Order: sequence, then structure tokens, then C-alpha cells
Amino acid sequence: MDTKAYYLKYRPQKISELDQIEIGESLAKILKSGKIPHALLFAGARGTGKTSSARILAKAVNCLHPSPQGEPCNKCDICSEITAGTSLDLIEIDAASNRGIDDIRNLREKIKLMPARCKYKVYIVDEVHMLTTEAFNALLKTLEEPPVHAIFILCTTAPEKLPETIISRCTRFNFKKAKPEEIVKSLTRVTKGEKIKTEKGVLEQIANSVDGSFRDAHKILEQLALVGGMITLAETQKILGQSDDLAPAKLLEILVGKDVKAALKEVDRIFQSGGDLAYYNQEILNRLREALLEKLGLEEVEPPKELAGLNIEQIKDLIALFSKSAGELKVSPVPQLPLELAVVAWCLSGKAPPKPPAENKSNFSLPKGNGQLQKVEEKWQQILENIKPMNHSIEALLKAARPLKFDGQALTLEVFYKFHKDRLETEKCRSVVEEVVSQTLGSQIRLKCVLGEKPTLPQNPNKSKNLNNGQNSDIITLASEIFGGKVN
Repeated sequence: MDTKAYYLKYRPQKISELDQIEIGESLAKILKSGKIPHALLFAGARGTGKTSSARILAKAVNCLHPSPQGEPCNKCDICSEITAGTSLDLIEIDAASNRGIDDIRNLREKIKLMPARCKYKVYIVDEVHMLTTEAFNALLKTLEEPPVHAIFILCTTAPEKLPETIISRCTRFNFKKAKPEEIVKSLTRVTKGEKIKTEKGVLEQIANSVDGSFRDAHKILEQLALVGGMITLAETQKILGQSDDLAPAKLLEILVGKDVKAALKEVDRIFQSGGDLAYYNQEILNRLREALLEKLGLEEVEPPKELAGLNIEQIKDLIALFSKSAGELKVSPVPQLPLELAVVAWCLSGKAPPKPPAENKSNFSLPKGNGQLQKVEEKWQQILENIKPMNHSIEALLKAARPLKFDGQALTLEVFYKFHKDRLETEKCRSVVEEVVSQTLGSQIRLKCVLGEKPTLPQNPNKSKNLNNGQNSDIITLASEIFGGKVN
């Protein structure tokens, strides 16, 4: 019984089998030219095929019967030894474990010896960025004056950590994260070889969840195949932590209300359920993006209902927070901590936004009684958003006012500065407000304005400078538009 892991068992053995098409084409050109660089740098994310490509190249340059295109035959003794990992002339070094100057000095001594059977000795140095500064200096001397029988293939997930002197002496290949269709192609090769049956969409679901890693995709498929029988989409989603009860809509709904305790409990529930936190974070960003596009007027986008109460700036703030957590999830010693920090930063950044407005109906009319003003308050944010595209300065005026009374026909706004009141009472401003409010509420209204008592500012000058920065910004913008110039 073959117990070898799928990603090893189905590792590509020819250049034409490489799932990274661009890399395969580049290596094929080099082999066909016959001009083999003495040092190559394979840079890219984990699981993207760097080591597999390096082994294929090692076979191709040493194959006894290569094809006219430079492909290894995979049948001769040399190819068989390299495939089996028994060739004395293929030396693989893990720089994470052999990172010191003594390790590189030992390599420099042995590299002088001629190959045992092959034309070239091929050194594959994995995670080369882990070498110490002294080790890099020793390696540099070898790369500057390499023996004619030696080829170095340096692999790294962090090329930015390599000295420029090393990079400049290598022919570089950038391994991009695999595209979903490339991963599906790789998984299909496994399902055919293992005679695995899958429901439609399973391979695509896996491919979309592994952040471009062939290796991770193969591991997930192998885990699913252990159960036996047909692999279903439901089973796949459960393994990936993508079932409906792990969807991000609930957390986003809590975040709209800025309930920090409930939000942290929801993050903990997701973690305790074994959910894929990276995928979960990505789904949060996907829904925030959809909400942002809808707010910007892309009608073909179906807006997430749980985010209806947020405005564009709030959505942008959430996107920034969860974009940051996406990067930190990969390196955090506490798996759920980046999500928790994003939640805390959002919930403690200010008061909760207004509740999402109730669905408008074409024949909606406000009921008579004490609830009429409340109806206006519930729809106030929507009114502001509807006015903004028509006239930004009117929106800024309304942000500095508040609904005071409403009897079903007359809406009274309280404003705190005379020039605000005068401006709102002009025919132009009044007609815009009346039109938008009437459309939003579903009944014809008239606008009235009253001058209220100015809000008292705090005595601490530092605090007063920071008071309601968003509102002050709107007032400054408004004043600039009214007076036709800059306001310092």
C-alpha cells in the first residue's frame, strides 16, 4: 500500500507537468537554449512548486536521454535516482537548520569534488533567507567563482531578506500564488490517479480556500478522501470551516451595533468551532467590499443586509481593520488575536451608527401619534445619504442639525448657528430637503427650522480641538463652499 502523501506522490516530474505555466515556459526556454545558469533563485510563497521545479531542473540537466525540448526522460538511471531521492549529486540543504558559516564552509569544501555520476552537482538550498550574515558572505564567494560542474538553486519565501549581492548573481524566477484553476488542474490529476469521486464544486471550493498553495490543497483533498466514498460539497465546507453557521454575517451585524462583548464571543465561537480564521476573515472582507460597491451605486451588486446601517466611511474603516488582521493571522502566536483586535478597535472607536432603516414601501405613510418623530430619526441616516449626491453642502448642514418635531406634515429641525438656519431656509436648500425627505418617508412634508442653544464646548483646550472632528470637518467644507474659498 502506497502511504506517500498526495503532494509527494503526484509531484510533477516533467516541465510540461508543472502547474505554474509561466515558470514551466521559462525553464523550458533555458533548457532548450543549452545555457544553464550556475545560480538560480526561486522566490515565492510556500506550496507554490519551488522545490518540485528545482528537482525537475536537476533531472533535466543531468538526464542521459533528454527530449529535444530538454525534458527529462524519467526512465534512465540518473532520472530514477533523482526521482527516488537517492542521487549523491543532488544535495538538498535546509537553511533553517544549517544556517551558520560552518555549514556553508563545509559545503564549499565538498563542492570542489567532481560529481559521482551526473554531469552536474545540483545544490537546492531551501529557505535560503535564513542564513546568517557570515554564511551569506561565504556563499557569495562560492557564487562568484563556482565550479563548472555545480549548479545552485536557492529557494525562498522571503526574497526581500536576501542580500542584493546574492540576488544579483542569480537568475530569478518569481513563483506567484497559484490561480484557482491551476490548483483544480493539479487536484484533478490526483482524483484520476486515486480514483476519487467528488461532487461538482468540491475541487473549486478547495482551490479557493488555500491561498494559492498546491501543497495545502493536496493535504485537504487527502483528508477528505480518508472517509471513503463520494466527497460531498457539504463535507468539504465542514472541513474548511465554511459552513453556514460559521458565516461572517452574524459578526458583522454585531459590529454594526458596536457590541464589543458580543463580537468577541462570536469570534471565540468561530475559533472553538474549528473554523478557518483566514477564510473567515476573507469572507468578511468580501462582504464589506460588496457593501462598499453598493454604496457607490453599482446596482448589480447585492448588498449584504447586515451592513445596511453603515455609511461609506465606516465601511472603509472596517475594510482597513480586517485587511490588517488578514496579514497578521498568518504569523500570530494566538490564532484568533488579530480578529479580536480588529473587533475591539472598531467597537471602541465611537458610538454605534444608527440602526438600519426599515424597508421603504411605495405607499408608506407615517402613523399619527407619538411615534412619528422616531420614524424620522430612524431614517435620518438614509436621508443624509440620499441628499449627499444631490448637494454635499446641504448634507453638511443637516449633519449639524437634528430632527426636533414632526406631526406627519411639518418637519421641524433644530439648528445651532444662525447662518446654518438662514442657509437651510433658502428656496434652493429647502426644496431639496423637502423633496428627499418626502420621498424617503412616503408622504409630502414641509420643512421648518428653529434656532437652538449652541452646544457647550469642554473647557480643556486639547479636548475641544478634537471635539466631533467629523462634524467640524463637514462645517469647514460647508463654509468653504458658501464663501467660495479656503478656510484655515
